[in-house]
Amino acid sequence: MNVEACALISELHSKAFSKLSENEWTPDAFKEMFTIIGTMCYLIKRDEQPIGFALIRKVTDEAEIITFCILPNECKNGYATILLEWVIKDLQRQSIKWLFLEVSEYNVAALGLYKKCSFDIIGRRTGYYHNKHGGNSDAIVMNRVLNDEK
Repeated sequence: MNVEACALISELHSKAFSKLSENEWTPDAFKEMFTIIGTMCYLIKRDEQPIGFALIRKVTDEAEIITFCILPNECKNGYATILLEWVIKDLQRQSIKWLFLEVSEYNVAALGLYKKCSFDIIGRRTGYYHNKHGGNSDAIVMNRVLNDEK
């Protein structure tokens, strides 16, 4: 990812989480993430305009959603489901077995999306998220089996 792309996804992330109290991720923070092997980004567009993305990190046969967002004015139109299903299918094609994520206990929309897409709650990290107002929230840890070798 180049600097311009990191600025774009930083802006999307900031807009997507503006109503939540998440800390903002700068373009430099995203640029640093892309220096880590296995990091990839799925960008979704509507009418050629970026409306969201999923940042994924793969390690061996596992992957983790680092962050996932859709612009607020594009929510409730099915784009989050389309993006998540695209990620899942692509990771399955790459023989990834498990997909993990952490989501704030207060992000009701995201929790609903992940449950709808067959993710299971496997744990909780107390006080994991530190928000810009000085508070903390728990992270709900979830996963989904992508390729089952039974």
